[in-house]
Amino acid sequence: MAPTFADVLPIKRLSSHTYSVVLEEAWAIGAVPNGGYVTSAFLMVARAHMSETHSSRNSPHPVNLHLEFLRRTSASEAFFTVKDVKLGARISNLHITLSQRRDPDQPKIEEKVTGYVMMSNIATETGLSLQTEYTLQPPRLPTNLKVLADKLVDDNYVVRGKDPFEAFRRAVVNIQMFLLRADRKEHAHLPISVNDQWVRFSPGGTPNGRWTNDALGFLVDMFPQTIERYINDEGEKAAIAVATGQTTPATASKIPPKAPYWYPTLVLNLDVKKLLPEEGVEWLFVRVRAKKIQNGRFDLDIEVWDEAGDLVATSVHAALVVDAARNLAGRTSSSKAKGKSKL
Repeated sequence: MAPTFADVLPIKRLSSHTYSVVLEEAWAIGAVPNGGYVTSAFLMVARAHMSETHSSRNSPHPVNLHLEFLRRTSASEAFFTVKDVKLGARISNLHITLSQRRDPDQPKIEEKVTGYVMMSNIATETGLSLQTEYTLQPPRLPTNLKVLADKLVDDNYVVRGKDPFEAFRRAVVNIQMFLLRADRKEHAHLPISVNDQWVRFSPGGTPNGRWTNDALGFLVDMFPQTIERYINDEGEKAAIAVATGQTTPATASKIPPKAPYWYPTLVLNLDVKKLLPEEGVEWLFVRVRAKKIQNGRFDLDIEVWDEAGDLVATSVHAALVVDAARNLAGRTSSSKAKGKSKL
């Protein structure tokens, strides 16, 4: 069976209201686990809690999430404490806090991420439904997903090459992205602040995984960085030139990347519209848009759609722009030494 997010991030139940997860370095940005990866941990803890501690409520699905990232997490064991704020007949509200040691080599425990998760049962929801006729504007360009899977390129999309800072952004290896072909002028229908991509789940770098609702947190926080499309576009263009046969990897590697930034998430909101199959789906489409980037702070709007053109989820982020050195500052673990050598 194809791996899903539950296979790469197992949840351990410690008591009726406490859980633990080991956050892995392979899903980190520098020394800090990717915020979307952490978000998926919250989704899975919430699902485990309602399925095991409150199974009679029959509300196993997160439908809305709000997280605030208070401090940097680390690649180590994370402890989740769940408070039942309201247990309802249709909607239940959980307050969940992630705590870790202040730093991996120090004993002090502190809260690092906190937020609320609203639980329901998407499969059995009933009520008024209206056709709003909402669609992506401008529409996504057509693609042949079978051709993309086989040849990694079609008339409109091409597989993204290696991230210019892949050693620093290790989490990016776990997703395979197909971006609009920048080598075709007729495809320049989106402003640079908007990114379209088809994606496959690629745990460990092998695109054999499947997207489930557990993975939506990770998915809505994994895309080519919008800001670097303004300041470091040479790396993206070089990767596309290699993928479309316009140059060789050796030639492309001569383009020096600029120093990386780090974009720590401050707040992440996720609204789930649809329940994906339990076995997952191979492909999802993601559009990311930044409305304003100013004074080292910016927003992101994300929409996730399936192959049939049905809206799966929406997400809104608030984030900072800081020097990548801030990611590693004050870390005393082995991750710091590894990260420094890779910047």
